[in-house]
Amino acid sequence: MKKTKIDQKQMFSLMFLFILSSIVTTLTPKAGQDAWISIFIGMLGSLILYFFVYTKIYNHNPTLPLTGILAKVFSPYIGVPLSLIYVSYFIYITSIATRHLGDTITTHILSETPIAIVCLIMLLLVSYGCYLGIEVLGRTAEILLIWMFIFGLTGNLSVIASGIIQLKNLQPVLENGWLPVLKDAFPLAFSFPFGEIFLFLMILPHLNKPELARWTGLAALFLSGLSLSWTFFLIISVIGPFGTDTTDIPLLSMVGKINVANFIQRIDSIVVGTFVVGFFIKISLYFYAVVIGLTDIFKIKSYRLMIIPAASIVFISTFFMGEYKQEYGRFRQEILPYIVELPLLIGIPLLLLLTIWVRKSLDKK
Repeated sequence: MKKTKIDQKQMFSLMFLFILSSIVTTLTPKAGQDAWISIFIGMLGSLILYFFVYTKIYNHNPTLPLTGILAKVFSPYIGVPLSLIYVSYFIYITSIATRHLGDTITTHILSETPIAIVCLIMLLLVSYGCYLGIEVLGRTAEILLIWMFIFGLTGNLSVIASGIIQLKNLQPVLENGWLPVLKDAFPLAFSFPFGEIFLFLMILPHLNKPELARWTGLAALFLSGLSLSWTFFLIISVIGPFGTDTTDIPLLSMVGKINVANFIQRIDSIVVGTFVVGFFIKISLYFYAVVIGLTDIFKIKSYRLMIIPAASIVFISTFFMGEYKQEYGRFRQEILPYIVELPLLIGIPLLLLLTIWVRKSLDKK
């Protein structure tokens, strides 16, 4: 399969928007008013993992996606089953993100529209973007990044001008010490959203200059991490830690309080716009990873042949996700980071890198 190439700016835009899509969710439910600190610490941990593990795995085989590297390093007998596990995980996250987007749009914008229609339209857009290729998605991300910056700047200035920031909501800092903060930082904030940068082991082979992968990813992680930490700093200062933990979309609750001279009010559409932009990129990248992974595993000539089957699986899965929404919230915070994401995002990559080093040493001898 011939690989299209994207440049550093496009890869940065994809990474930044991918991480920033989590701005509308509650990331650290136990840290209280110190949630913004947990997010910052989680970001620092992901920087270390990306620098010392992910980029070294990528540099070993810069032309192969993760599924190809697993099969090459561990042999097809081990690598292919592991690849199928990763693809299943990507399908799961794609389905969850699509359902979350559908729930939000039908709740806050299109209340009379069936959620199945919203999910179907999103998957049609994502499938079409995947059909056009990663280069088109990269160019789209460049444009969307500009709009995301405009949305963010408008929202921040409106909050400040409204005078609704109450710094007392952030106090006392570290009321219960560092332990609750660190527990939320690792593995919760560490694995979601920052650990999801692992997905780019499926995307980085499209980078036209492999030597720029390390610094592009580090810059995207650091800046998106600062943006998330600052945003939750503002959210907590406006609605307090209790309001942050008990609402589905804390950012929406914050902007609902904006009132600048009785003129600028109810800019909920900006939040929903931010949500749609971020989740479109996130769903597209996860879906693209599913398609590329299946294409690589089953040695299909064209990845486009897998688009319809993959989209069908994701669309059907969204219905199951909706039936168990409350259970998923507990699963996302209490089970998934420990049982699934620690092995997939840290354990297996470390083992993969160790195996690469051992094989290199043996080859030299």
